[in-house]
Amino acid sequence: MLSWDLHLHPGPSAAPRWGDGRRVWDAARAIGLRGFVWKSHEEHTVDRCRALPAGPPLAIASASLNPWTTLEQVIDALDHGARWIWGPSRDADGKPAWDLPLPPWWLELREHLSQVRRSVALATSHLGPAGRRAFAETAAAVPTVACSVTHSLYLDRAEADALGSLGCAFEFDLYTSIYPVPGRPAGDLVELATQRLERGSLAYLTSDAGQAHVGNPFEFSAAVLADLSKRIARPLLHSLAVDGPAEFVGRVLPAEVAA
Repeated sequence: MLSWDLHLHPGPSAAPRWGDGRRVWDAARAIGLRGFVWKSHEEHTVDRCRALPAGPPLAIASASLNPWTTLEQVIDALDHGARWIWGPSRDADGKPAWDLPLPPWWLELREHLSQVRRSVALATSHLGPAGRRAFAETAAAVPTVACSVTHSLYLDRAEADALGSLGCAFEFDLYTSIYPVPGRPAGDLVELATQRLERGSLAYLTSDAGQAHVGNPFEFSAAVLADLSKRIARPLLHSLAVDGPAEFVGRVLPAEVAA
């Protein structure tokens, strides 16, 4: 199973979800998950995470750069405990979209990040190439910022190599490996994740689950990992599912939490 699930969607949400935060937290505790990042397309999740027990599992709060937010709201979320910042995933009408731009106030947020003492993860979400590059360059320049490339199944090799050279980690999510997004150039998870590791980058698996039709996100992850175990050597799968997520958490959270 995954050690940490760094891309998870509890409810409430405009999209149907399997369970609210407490139901997901209880299910995570039952299987021994060390923690999860609560991602929402509609809100920053600091208050949602604070309402859950202290853990383990640890519920990690995040902020979003979707059009409904402002620079001031993102900074407030960071001040109150958000440790992940997701690139945008919705357009101005609130609909799912891809290859999105950064918000017009991105440079102001970047300057703020250079002054924040706590470590923060920038996760690219549905950004286009220019936004992914901006996240990667920020992480390369600011010691307290780490960058994770979301939906790495959709990257071509040239861009992945360029982002890897800047120190990015690569997230490969189980959900879109099973339910490809129409129109996206998805590759083979095992081949592409192995390629990233061979190039010296950190690569890790996450679920991107929580959808109502998937059911219990941890049972879903376990089933997909079981299928992957038929195609991939056990040490490599352990690196992607257990060591990789823990290592990336260690770039963001205190060592005593990530250990």
